Amino acid sequence: MDALTVADLTDVVYSAGTVFDGLSVSRLDTENFLRCRRLDEVPSRADLALLEDLRDAAQFIVDHAGGTVDSAFVRAVNATITRSGALHPGQLRTQGQTIGVTTPYGHHSPDALSEDGLQALLATAARSGDVREHALDLFVKLAKAQPFEDGNKRTAVFVANSLLIGSGAGVLLTIPVDDDDPSLAATFHHLLAKAYVYGERDGVKDLLRSRGLIGLR
Repeated sequence: MDALTVADLTDVVYSAGTVFDGLSVSRLDTENFLRCRRLDEVPSRADLALLEDLRDAAQFIVDHAGGTVDSAFVRAVNATITRSGALHPGQLRTQGQTIGVTTPYGHHSPDALSEDGLQALLATAARSGDVREHALDLFVKLAKAQPFEDGNKRTAVFVANSLLIGSGAGVLLTIPVDDDDPSLAATFHHLLAKAYVYGERDGVKDLLRSRGLIGLR
């Protein structure tokens, strides 16, 4: 396979931007932006800022493929992916910076993580011997922990992909989305909410295995 480029991560960028942040750009226009820097089909400054952050995060994980995925790396991914939106990109939130996620099953307000706490989370997610399972565990655990003031789910999916790319797994983790079937993304959100509130991770991981893992093109 030729060297990986940012355009190879089009499905990661498009699905994360669409499901998590309401990106109003098509998959094709997302690919054109990543491949050719075309701006004619980007309808708003908000979409452009989001695409630029996601593009730079994709470039970051491609450039650092095979490196150590530790707390410093995760913070660097978050700093890149929230550069245009967060007040403190890449900084772990404090206990006073309460993060609340409203779900159909109740409110999710996890305690803040210290640097050691984030490192411990990464270590527990690494216990699976299969890199795909490792990536799924890491995505769900990191998203649930909400260690940053912004961009937690985006950070989680890009960090998970850094593992897959670095290991040569030949697959990428995308967020389940179907332009013709909005219920798919809704189902993903509900299953992720169950993981947040009840600790039920199997449902969202099953969906990610069947509709999120895609082969590198």
